[in-house]
Amino acid sequence: MIKKLVSLFIIAVILVTTFCACGEDDDIALVMPITSDPMCLDPQIAETDEAKLIVSNCYEGLVRLDEKGEIIPGVAESWTVSPDGLTYTFKLRQDTNWQLLKSFKGVFEDENYLENFKTKVTAYDFQFALRRAVDKITDSPDAEKLYCIKNARQIHSGEADKSSLGVNASDESTLVITLERANSDFLRILTLPLCMPCNEEFFNATHAKYGLELKYTFCNGPFYLARWAVDNSLVMYRNEGYVGAQKVSPTAVYFNVNKEEESVVSKLKQLTYHCAFVSDEAAQGLRDNNKVSCVTTENEVVGLAFNCSDRIMQNESLRKALVMMTSAKDIEKPANAIAVAKGIVPDCCRFANKAYRQAAGVSASLGYNEKKAVELWQEGLKTLESESAGVKIICTEEYSAQMQEVIQTWQKILSTAIVAKVEVMSADELKKAVKDDNYQIAVTGIKAETANVTDTLEFFTSGNSKNIFNYSDTEYDKIYDDILTTYQGDEILAGIRSAEKTLADKAVFCPLFTYGDFVAIGEEATGLVPSSAFESICFINGGLD
Repeated sequence: MIKKLVSLFIIAVILVTTFCACGEDDDIALVMPITSDPMCLDPQIAETDEAKLIVSNCYEGLVRLDEKGEIIPGVAESWTVSPDGLTYTFKLRQDTNWQLLKSFKGVFEDENYLENFKTKVTAYDFQFALRRAVDKITDSPDAEKLYCIKNARQIHSGEADKSSLGVNASDESTLVITLERANSDFLRILTLPLCMPCNEEFFNATHAKYGLELKYTFCNGPFYLARWAVDNSLVMYRNEGYVGAQKVSPTAVYFNVNKEEESVVSKLKQLTYHCAFVSDEAAQGLRDNNKVSCVTTENEVVGLAFNCSDRIMQNESLRKALVMMTSAKDIEKPANAIAVAKGIVPDCCRFANKAYRQAAGVSASLGYNEKKAVELWQEGLKTLESESAGVKIICTEEYSAQMQEVIQTWQKILSTAIVAKVEVMSADELKKAVKDDNYQIAVTGIKAETANVTDTLEFFTSGNSKNIFNYSDTEYDKIYDDILTTYQGDEILAGIRSAEKTLADKAVFCPLFTYGDFVAIGEEATGLVPSSAFESICFINGGLD
């Protein structure tokens, strides 16, 4: 209780201090809870949602996304692409600067750094950042996303020096990026935290503490980090020197660490918080509250996950048979589901300047076919040298009735050749069973952690820690690897579609319905733009009515 009071007191003091200091009519202060401290705000290694939320608002890359998800200028005022799609030449603005703070005292050896440090953001800052991003020593979790750049993969594997990366600053205002292979998704990749600039002089001055504390965090975006009370709160102030495609509206944004959703919901209703990521349950509870609205994105696909290491379910013919006897359109849609799934990859994912589904279309599936299902089931039973096979679906109460209908359909079609049952358990029990590989078939979800399609497809690669299916397939692994390292131009999207189709054809996961995360927004707040997969929120246009 005392800790909560102290936290609220700190926020109140900060708010009062800000308003008194600024004394302007357009002061806008927004408040948002986060579930944990970001730990590290180094863009090249930012991994948690909290870190990416702060980084995406405090840094600006060569390009950025607008509220429609379209590419717009960032630090680069213009760019050209060679006819073969391999060379990108960016012309940088002359009026973008790093935010130099008094709190950096002690970081720089020069005591007069406020007067002597050159704050202009240059092409060399991006050259240094991208070389850091693919350097094996940096150990960036997203380095693979840059493999389309010349020599990036070889550098990341330690086979080449980082100076050989196809990123070169011709001068302070010109950056040339040479790709190994054309990639129509490249500009969108450049909007990721991974590609934010890094000033080499400041980085070296931090002595390996870059992004670990306020005084080691150097921002060039629409906001800058002004305060960081570990495990308590963070504050972003508007960067008055920011010059970009959009004007920055909020004076400040306050992030209060709050792990208790009940408290978060209460403060949303009181309009103490202006926005927050909330669970489905909390969103439903806020549905009738006229002071708070909830927006959602389709970032999760729930369906039948098959444990490919199970003695029965490792048989591809049996899995295919079950999928061919399951039609999502004939299953009653749960109350909280958004729609029937269009494929394995969630709808929030994007490719180039489009939603992935818009670019790739609805994913091809095995389709409903009772006759073929019976043939495949008998084929699978022969492999098992058995006349019947037993299967069990585990699910939560939400899907109990639907799964009973599913197995009744299976039994009607296959008769005594199948013995099927449903076991209902709590969400925690189901999660543990899946984690421990203690299941045959589970009704669970594939959730996009980012808008990158390949991040979702990676879940299915052999040996991946998030591969709950225990699926191991050299053919699929090669397609995934080729998407990152070999395919170019239109081949990349074709490869992504092929990977998704392979998963469908081999019945690894049978998609049923889409679900979404929620962002709750108070009635006073305007102009807040969640990213496609809801991993971040852009506050540039944020306001208060």
